[in-house]
Amino acid sequence: MRPPPAPVARTATAAPAPVQRRAQTSGTQRKTQERQPEIDLDELARRLIGPLTRLLRAELRMDRERVGRLRDPRTY
Repeated sequence: MRPPPAPVARTATAAPAPVQRRAQTSGTQRKTQERQPEIDLDELARRLIGPLTRLLRAELRMDRERVGRLRDPRTY
């Protein structure tokens, strides 16, 4: 049987200070950011709801097929 290891004395060291970096943007990047029109979130949601609905329905259909229930017995 081995004896327990000898305790080691450790000194506390301070963590290095975090480095703060500035985001450097070139003049062309600033101009493109200023030229971009404000995003209309309602229009974006309307454009995305169709594709997302189709993907969700396909995923649910695949799950039903996987478990052997091709029809969803729930009616809304």
